[in-house]
Amino acid sequence: MEAKEAVRSAWEKGEAILAVNAINLETAQAILQGAERAQRPIFLMVSQNAARYGGLEELAAIGRVLQTKARVPLFLHLDHAEDLDTLERAFALGFGSAMVEEGPLEFLREARALAGSRALEVELEVVPKGTRRGERRSTEELLSLVEAVNPDWIAVDLGTLHKSLEQRPLDLDRLRSLRALERPLVLHGGSSAEKSSLQQAVRLGVAKVNLATKAFAAFTQGVRQALGEGVDPRGYLGQARERMSQLVAEYCLALSQPL
Repeated sequence: MEAKEAVRSAWEKGEAILAVNAINLETAQAILQGAERAQRPIFLMVSQNAARYGGLEELAAIGRVLQTKARVPLFLHLDHAEDLDTLERAFALGFGSAMVEEGPLEFLREARALAGSRALEVELEVVPKGTRRGERRSTEELLSLVEAVNPDWIAVDLGTLHKSLEQRPLDLDRLRSLRALERPLVLHGGSSAEKSSLQQAVRLGVAKVNLATKAFAAFTQGVRQALGEGVDPRGYLGQARERMSQLVAEYCLALSQPL
């Protein structure tokens, strides 16, 4: 099953698939190991920032190798693509889906054309991050953009914050009003979503949940606890991988069992 079909299937069942960012071998392994513990499909996401850090080709290669060994569906997803060149490179490297932020209509249409039959996720409203603020659009305006761009999945502002661990309730009333979009919705900034309202949001149409900061926090806590006086990176990185894997499994199960 391809990424597009997997998300639509989850959406139709009132479930969601977890999508977690990877920046190196250990975080990528933690993502797959957590999904296998929960026996749930998962997205391994590589952001453009992560590609600048570890290399898009290198991280794609890790993802492809893990796909050959995975006992659950593992989908490679390019997160926050900033330009068409990176988008094209990612698809050539085997990514099955990609996300772009809101931008000029011509850019979004070109991204749609590049994606072809692959899934294109569009952040039609910028989810706040630090000083970056967007504006919520009316349902009518969102419907117009959906018609113009034809994204497979849509991300909108439901009250979360990027790169934040502050727990926030989701705007479920707004989510109910967005059913008219008739597309699977994606929750960005999942680390800041209260678990109870997150599960309700899944029942109301959120079919993909992005998680990065909370997963990285678990990984870092594992490093801090295991580091001590040791000098072998396998010791503390292995513990970090295990902590992140446990968190991934927990979220996978929560998203497949909405309230």
